[in-house]
Amino acid sequence: MYIVTNPQLLALEQNRIGDLRLELQIRGFLPGASGFAGCPDVTAQLSVAESRWRQQLESLGRTAGAEMVIPFPDDRDPMRGIADFLREAQRQLGGNEIRAAMVHVRMALEEIRQQTSWSWPGKKDKEQWTADERWARIRAALEDQASGTVHLQGTRDHQYSRDEVEALLAMTAALLRIVPPKQTAAPPLPE
Repeated sequence: MYIVTNPQLLALEQNRIGDLRLELQIRGFLPGASGFAGCPDVTAQLSVAESRWRQQLESLGRTAGAEMVIPFPDDRDPMRGIADFLREAQRQLGGNEIRAAMVHVRMALEEIRQQTSWSWPGKKDKEQWTADERWARIRAALEDQASGTVHLQGTRDHQYSRDEVEALLAMTAALLRIVPPKQTAAPPLPE
């Protein structure tokens, strides 16, 4: 058995045309048998019919598609925490914990607000908003939607559906891909 990670699954799907065709290089060896170099490499050709591949993807569940759009920043990336919130929301959706998943989506959006350099348009006319200001408004609208049952009187009794959480999760993951990090001020030059 070989486990395929989510990024590998996404790469397979993006590069597949028709049937899935894989070529695996296999080398056998005996663990603990010192001096045994193993057998020569063997190349195995695997083919999975497109219909079977699609059936297998569908069996993963609808949330697998949302998970595959969450970026995977490296450990030093300041956006790592945001991606972790989104992956936790994804995990909770898998366990049908709808409200808890929405809380993690909201936490991701709040962190995006703290981490970005998008400027707020203030009282400008909509036609005068810059691209940065428009992204700030989009992020704010997503956060408002994700916060409705917690903060807003008109929606306090609303129960989010799985589809709503999946939509906000996917939109937040897409937004994370374009978040410009806050610019830190350069230290003053010595006199």
